[in-house]
Amino acid sequence: MSYRSIGVVSGELTLDDYRAIRTEAIRRLEEAIRSKGKHPEDYVIRELLPTDLGFSTDVWEYSYSAATTEEDIVNMTVGDDTFIAIFAVINLSTSPLTTRLTFYKGTIPLKKIGMEDAYAEEVPKKVLDEPLVWKESDTLKIVGYASAAGTDKIMFKGYIAESRGKTVGVGTAIA
Repeated sequence: MSYRSIGVVSGELTLDDYRAIRTEAIRRLEEAIRSKGKHPEDYVIRELLPTDLGFSTDVWEYSYSAATTEEDIVNMTVGDDTFIAIFAVINLSTSPLTTRLTFYKGTIPLKKIGMEDAYAEEVPKKVLDEPLVWKESDTLKIVGYASAAGTDKIMFKGYIAESRGKTVGVGTAIA
């Protein structure tokens, strides 16, 4: 893991840069699986959904209860045989509230990024300079800071690796 804590506005990236970050997220998931003595071919890697991060529905929304305070958007323990990688954040709200995000593994902050510069982009997306990965039994926490109380349509782009058959069957190998 590097010492950097950087998020890049997606408009500064080429399509190849973005593809490289997504590919790196998959590589790091496979590396995390191996680090636990397991085999990546026994897992299915799919897109991350809101319920994978503890949201009550598969809609990317979070409601801040107060202005100018930190709130846990996500605070969960990664399940057995599950690995998660996050590489970008998108806010689809017409009037975004989230001004800052901090990503934690347990109590250790991994990245702290500002979001407001992304809101000048047509698609308000912030891409992490390197994907973040949580292994089974890790505590995954994402803390948001908002300018006002209200609901934000904040989406975390990433992948989840689960043992085959948990939510997806055999799957197709990614070439």
